[in-house]
Amino acid sequence: MSENQSEALRQLSQGKTLTGQGLPEDAVQYYQEAVVLCPDNADLWYQLGTTLLALQKLSEAAQALQQAIALKPDFAKAYNNLGGALKKQGLYEDAIQWYEKGLALCPERAQLWYNLGTTLLAVPRLSEAARALQQAITLQPDLARAYTNLGNVLLKMRKLSEAVKVLQQAIELQPDCAEAYNNLGFALQSQGKVADAIAAFDRAIALNPTDPEVYNNRAQAILLSGNLACGFAEYEWRTKVNRYRRFYEGFDSRPRWGGENFAGKCLLVYDEQGFGDAIQFCRYLPLVKARGGSVQFSIKQPLLRLFANFYGIDELIEQTAAAISRTQFDLTVPLMSLPHIFDTTLHTIPASVPYLTVDQHSIAAWRSKMNCSGTNLRIGLAWAGNPENIPGQIRTCGLKAMSPLAGIPGTTFYSLQKGEAAKEANTPPPGMHLIDLTDDIADFVDTAALIMNLDLVVSVDTAVAHLAGALGKPVWTLLPSDGEWRWLLDRSDTPWYPTMRLFRQSTPGDWNGVMTAVAQEVRMLAVKAGETS
Repeated sequence: MSENQSEALRQLSQGKTLTGQGLPEDAVQYYQEAVVLCPDNADLWYQLGTTLLALQKLSEAAQALQQAIALKPDFAKAYNNLGGALKKQGLYEDAIQWYEKGLALCPERAQLWYNLGTTLLAVPRLSEAARALQQAITLQPDLARAYTNLGNVLLKMRKLSEAVKVLQQAIELQPDCAEAYNNLGFALQSQGKVADAIAAFDRAIALNPTDPEVYNNRAQAILLSGNLACGFAEYEWRTKVNRYRRFYEGFDSRPRWGGENFAGKCLLVYDEQGFGDAIQFCRYLPLVKARGGSVQFSIKQPLLRLFANFYGIDELIEQTAAAISRTQFDLTVPLMSLPHIFDTTLHTIPASVPYLTVDQHSIAAWRSKMNCSGTNLRIGLAWAGNPENIPGQIRTCGLKAMSPLAGIPGTTFYSLQKGEAAKEANTPPPGMHLIDLTDDIADFVDTAALIMNLDLVVSVDTAVAHLAGALGKPVWTLLPSDGEWRWLLDRSDTPWYPTMRLFRQSTPGDWNGVMTAVAQEVRMLAVKAGETS
């Protein structure tokens, strides 16, 4: 053994000692000296990379681990840790490739299958994630966290009964796993078992009382049950959830308004989530105005014109960092905290409609575009939610699923669909008279003006449904079997919008039953319209 090799081993030993003593940063210095002395030693590079990974020095860790693999291509543990370093940087596809290379060498390593599965879940590539996690369980039947994550995958795949079963197995193996109880709560809530879901969230909170995510989840289950007072109070936890922090950053420089009189001050109310949320909860702004001074409302650009003359708003501000930085205000509050501030219950929702209006000139201009002569029922359709997230995908039925509406005598349909799914209007179901004017829609004022010229809107759970409800127009909203908390349970009406009807899936993923029921109702409407024309 050369002098360099001996010294490198001494440095390695010292580094391991320091690591064992909880001093990884000091250990790194010894490992770095060791690889300088013996740059061809894969184990030294592995030790350095693994310690850097523990220190969250992810880029450096990845470089060291790649060097270990270059020197020792069958180094399965290095593939595993390299995948971890890349995954933590959000480089999921790269991580997947390294995990798969490691598994080609050591297909019996449960940890590699587990890590591959959780990374596939993050992408998400759900079917592949399920297979990988199932393989991890096959190889290591007591790997509790694999059951927890498999349950999460099955939940996202809408395999609810399987998800519940797997999550219960996870809890049997690891009764103190808060994440398993949290996922179980989600699965039970999706089955409509709200009391059981709340109990699962209660247990998760008892095990991990500082996790805002679980409180936020429990809040939505409580809201779904109809207990709005308790639900909205707990929903305040949403502002502490890491993945939602971007909604609130930039507004923390001023005190939070709690409902007190603010005469002589400026209060900035800011939209925090989607377009539909802004439309649903802007109804509280007149109540805010009644408490005192000047009300500023920060909102996304496509909604600006819609709120230009809204009672209760003194100043509209486009929701950009630049615009907000130029704004002078004394207090702030996120829009969706207003139901809690005003002690909302099912019986005190401010539900008078219309609370949004459109100017007559815009309505007339759209009437001209639509060529509204004739006696046919004019029905607007929206068939897709946001494709970039799983809730949006679950809400989407697609235009093809609306084929039961085709061929109903006395009907003309108008597309209200924007985004990628709008192109489905180019190939409507056979027999459907569908007019697509959405290229002329610049913002929500145009959508609202179009809706005001319709007899009915039929929409999945999107901003279009909220807009029609806020305008006081008849709207039939199509819901998945596990609709959002705002739609409550087992109701065909909603206290939020008096002119809205709810049509719910009876089986997860089955839109045919929903659309058959809608078509039957449309047919009856068309007959009545024909009798009175």
